[in-house]
This record gives sequence, structure tokens and C-alpha cells, in this order.
Amino acid sequence: MRLSGRTAFVTGGNTGIGAAIVRRLAAEGAAVGLAYVEDADGAEAMAAGIREAGGRCAAVLCDVRDRGSVEAAVAAVREALGPIDVLVNNAGVLRHTPFLEISPEEWRLIFATNVDGAFHCLQACLPDMLERGEGCVVNVASELALVGEPLLAHYVASKAAIVGLTKALAREVGPLGVRVNAVAPGPTDTRILTQEERSEAYAASLPLRRLGRPEEIAATVAFLCSDDASWYAGQVLSPNGGAVM
Repeated sequence: MRLSGRTAFVTGGNTGIGAAIVRRLAAEGAAVGLAYVEDADGAEAMAAGIREAGGRCAAVLCDVRDRGSVEAAVAAVREALGPIDVLVNNAGVLRHTPFLEISPEEWRLIFATNVDGAFHCLQACLPDMLERGEGCVVNVASELALVGEPLLAHYVASKAAIVGLTKALAREVGPLGVRVNAVAPGPTDTRILTQEERSEAYAASLPLRRLGRPEEIAATVAFLCSDDASWYAGQVLSPNGGAVM
């Protein structure tokens, strides 16, 4: 129960890696604000399941692209569960598009979600942490920010921005007691993967011969949120099965 007594806010918390993060943080003792933008019934059912198991969880609608929506969601979690101690910026979108075919609208969609969303959540949640002089932020980037990938220039650029944001903010708020780090997952078995990436041939090309599981990414996030990672600041941990070394 490394996170007992803490309140976490997790965006994109009802699917894929985000859902695994919510469940892991709750299992570690955190009260969790599960922020979602789609499938309200599924999000509420997930939160109810955590509560029935003895945890504390509140599902809140949150479109990270919209500043007002973020502020309302954070306020709702603060009222239901208490001041925010932990922020996990997990919400993100991806599109496979040749670079010269990326429209300005698609470019802005990727950045509005992946980068602006993190910006809005950070400005909404950091005041609680800074007021107490302690807290933790984990930004979810991607291994692709470290190596690049065809057809994903806008996604890769947005995740590289998250890495830069992580390092800059870690230097700014670290002296004030708030640790900021990032997780850059490798190919993980979620709906974001293409059919080709789900193939046995693709998995066999990885050093560990399989895709990652969302729970494995969540374990890294939970570590960074805990006091076991008290000497980590501005770091990018990449659980990726050896895809990037």
C-alpha cells in the first residue's frame, strides 16, 4: 500500500493503459479520480468495482482539450477525494497518416490532446502539490519519441514535446517538492496498436518475443508515484521489451 493516503488524478483512465494505471494505483492504496471522455457507463462501472473492492474511486468526465472541462473535473475529484497528490497525464490520441497528408486539423487534434491536455491538467493539479510542498507527476510519453516512426510524425512530435516538458518542469518544481517523470511505453497490447503490430511476426521481432501488457506499464507508473522513486526527477523510464535500448 505504497500510495495509501494519497489522491491521484488519471486522465484517459477507463481504457487500455489508463485503466490498468487506475486499478494499480487503487490497489496500492490511492484514492483515484478516473478521468474519462467516452463510455461513461464503463467508467462508472469501473469506479464502482474499485469501491466495491474497498478502494476509493470517482469517475469524472474530462475532455483534456478543454480547459474548463479539466478544471471542473479536478474540482470534482478534489471535493470527492481530497487535494491532488499525484497526476498521471495518460490521455492521448494517435493517427497513422503520411506526413504530407496530415491536415492542420489533424495536427491540432493530436497536439490539443497529447500536449495541451497535459498542460491544462498540470496547471489545474500542481497548485495542490505546491501548496503542501510535495507531490508527483507522471507523464505518459512513448518509446517512439526516442526513435521516431513513419506515418506518425505528429504523434511522435507530440510525445517528444511531453519528454521535454517533463524535464523542464522537473527542474522548475523539483526544488519545491514535486517530482516530475515520464513513462515511455513500448508496444503494448491495447486498441491503439495496428493489426500488423498485433501479429505473431511482429511480437517475435521484439527481444522478449511478445507485446507488453497494460499492467506492466502501470507497475512502472506506480513505482514512479511511490516513495520508492524518491530519487527520480526528470527521468523517462521505457518499459518496452527491448524494442528500444
